[in-house]
Amino acid sequence: MRKNKGFTLVELLVVIAIIALLMAVLMPALNRAREQARSVVCRNNLKNYALAGMMYLQANDDKFPFPLTCIYSCKTFTTEHPFECRWHDAGVVPDGPLWPYLQAKNLHCCPSFAGIAKTRGANHPLHIPGIPINPTFSYSMNGRLSAGGCNNANGGYSDLTGALGQMIVLGQVKHTSRVLFFTEENIWIINRTYGDAISLSKYALNDMFFGTQKYGNGDCIATFHKANDSKQNTGVGNVVFIDGHVSEEKAYDQQDIANGYSDKSMELTFGVDQLIRGINY
Repeated sequence: MRKNKGFTLVELLVVIAIIALLMAVLMPALNRAREQARSVVCRNNLKNYALAGMMYLQANDDKFPFPLTCIYSCKTFTTEHPFECRWHDAGVVPDGPLWPYLQAKNLHCCPSFAGIAKTRGANHPLHIPGIPINPTFSYSMNGRLSAGGCNNANGGYSDLTGALGQMIVLGQVKHTSRVLFFTEENIWIINRTYGDAISLSKYALNDMFFGTQKYGNGDCIATFHKANDSKQNTGVGNVVFIDGHVSEEKAYDQQDIANGYSDKSMELTFGVDQLIRGINY
């Protein structure tokens, strides 16, 4: 009677090698597909933010809500809940004027951002140990829209009424398709070297106020989409414009690096038309 013959060691090794090769080929494609799906969710979130913003404008004589307090009012900025950790402080209860239009769950945080926060959240430059990192939002509102402020010690923002470049009402925005409404931010600062060391962003995501300035002295658009883990400053961020369309935008380009400031992010907060007219923040 003939005995059944099993697999030899060589045959098993060949099978394992083939499986490993297939995995090596398929995994990058699967990761790209997964990230693309996350980005789609993120863009849909931003579309809902823009829709909520337009509903607010219609109910308030076309006046924009103040970005810093659009979701969380001034009274929520306390010693127990400082602005530095606002993006991951689950103990803060939303109560701002835009909140009634945005109460749907799972709408305030990009899925890709949530994963990044778990691994890099504790490295936030202003992180305060003791406040758990449970991301509550990853989007910020254009700080050049509206005016207002918090005068308490923790908010620390002065009134911007009459400040150069502020667009208080919708009618002051020359082209709604060129001025961002809400955008994603990183939870780290971007430093790039061109000649001398320069910074393309001074602040990481903390509150919902997105303010850009020349020479990297402000915020900049996120860079973690379509970027490898080791090169997360080379990707793009999702941005929704006032007219409601969403696009992927670079925080800066090579010319920005040559000039030493994140002009690309700045252009989208002011609108190119306003910059041409001489606004020089």
